[in-house]
Amino acid sequence: MLLELVIKDFAIIDRLNLTFKEGLNILSGETGAGKSIIVGAVSLLLGGRAYSELIRSEKDAAVVEAVFDIKDSSEVKILIKSLGITVEDDQLIIRRIISRSGKNRIYIGNQLGNIQVLSQVGGALIDISGQYSQQLLLQTEGHINIVDIFGVHEELCEQYRECYEDFLKALDELNDLVKKDEELKSKKDLYAFQNDELNKVSLDPSEEEELLNEKNILINAKELYDKTYGVYVEMYENDHSYISALKTAYKSIEEAAAIDEVLESQRKSFESTIFELEDNALSLRAYADKINIDPERLEQVELRLDEIYRLKKKYNKTVVELIDYQKMIEAALSRIESFSDDINKLKDKLKTKSDTLWKLADKLSEKRKKASADFKKCVEKELKSIGMEKTDFYVEIKSYSRSIAENFDSYVNGLDISGKDEVEFYISPNRGEEKKPLSKIASGGELSRIVLAIKKIMAEKYLIPTLLFDEVDTGIGGSIADSVGTKLNEISRSHQVLCITHLPQIACFGNHHFNVTKCLANNRTVTKVELLGEQSRIDEISRMLGGKNITDKTIAHAIEMLKTAQNV
Repeated sequence: MLLELVIKDFAIIDRLNLTFKEGLNILSGETGAGKSIIVGAVSLLLGGRAYSELIRSEKDAAVVEAVFDIKDSSEVKILIKSLGITVEDDQLIIRRIISRSGKNRIYIGNQLGNIQVLSQVGGALIDISGQYSQQLLLQTEGHINIVDIFGVHEELCEQYRECYEDFLKALDELNDLVKKDEELKSKKDLYAFQNDELNKVSLDPSEEEELLNEKNILINAKELYDKTYGVYVEMYENDHSYISALKTAYKSIEEAAAIDEVLESQRKSFESTIFELEDNALSLRAYADKINIDPERLEQVELRLDEIYRLKKKYNKTVVELIDYQKMIEAALSRIESFSDDINKLKDKLKTKSDTLWKLADKLSEKRKKASADFKKCVEKELKSIGMEKTDFYVEIKSYSRSIAENFDSYVNGLDISGKDEVEFYISPNRGEEKKPLSKIASGGELSRIVLAIKKIMAEKYLIPTLLFDEVDTGIGGSIADSVGTKLNEISRSHQVLCITHLPQIACFGNHHFNVTKCLANNRTVTKVELLGEQSRIDEISRMLGGKNITDKTIAHAIEMLKTAQNV
């Protein structure tokens, strides 16, 4: 429950520190005193939109902070644990800072948060029933959720939702597969032609470079032969060859070394040089002997290179890229053959999933119909107790039947995320009149009471610990207001209730009563809130009853109202 609410520099509030307790907490005050500002501040803790205009004039930032006791809120504990939020002593602090600079901050349990997380956590802690709740009640798509919560269908609803989402996921997978299959089939002939063309060429990554080298040698074969064989002749075969001259010189060094062994190293060097030159000369001859002046081979090499160049230009790819491309189209051609089997398997899978889905939808629909009958009785009973005894309430359920599906896209025609039902609330304000949709017939006062009746019915099933009621007294008064106060008191036995009201008949039921006033401080308008004691509360109820003209009878009436309400 909400233990403490701190509001600073927000609208006309400079600083406000409110401590709330269990039961029914009433907030009353003159029109324009700032009660709606407090509701606006609380809505920020639920993820409401923040504007810089909300910041008090001449201030740089506004702060709204709340302390919640979550000791008995197991659902909230599970939620914040799943979000990685830690708390101490079962107290969760939420702080929201609105800055003129745009650097807004959200802190949840002393950790930075974002709007999405704040909406989840705040929405699990407080529910605001006001004009927004009335608008939600007018939105027929929410009626099915009310029936499901009343009928305690959450587990079955979740099971259905998981199955529905699983079906849609498989359907997307199948559609994607069919799309790829169609794309591949449209390219099948092209891929087959390209694969055949590339297969015939049988490319090799290193072939182009090797062919270019070979072409260069074939073009220059005669020159290569003349140069290499000519050097060989000059070195080895001529009468006055280099090696012959060196051998003559070597003989002289050999004879000299026989006389003086100091020349032995020179002899060995000469000998080694002669051997090396002879090897080089013979290698050049062997190279020259292998040179093949072959115009036919040159023509073959050029034709092969032309074929490679043609493919590179046609596909705008290198040889390596062409080889990779061929592997890709070979894989694609192979997949075309397997896609049909995969598609048929997925269609069978979807058929099975749709069968399960429809069974769950049928089961859920039956439970809704049973719950709707009970819900109708409960709502009419509650409405009777708050002055709408002549009102008939209806829960209309339109269910879609399963049709014969021609293809997998129509397996779930008639189903959506909620099942096969459309639920809408109807009322007949006066018995015997034709029923009409709630969204088209209810007045503001009627809507307020219907919201209250539904909240009263749902209280035991509602897991949100704190309920804030604003504008619950719209369009009512007298004995009906007294009945509304009784309902709020009943709800407060299982939930902490905060109620903003102008009616003394409702205010007198509060366990704790706060008075909201507006005054001047340092020539600035500020909102103040005071927790009323016994006498102050009598004075406030008297003001609510008599306005400015408070008489002894008014005060006596206020005392009697308080005494009667507190004994309920």
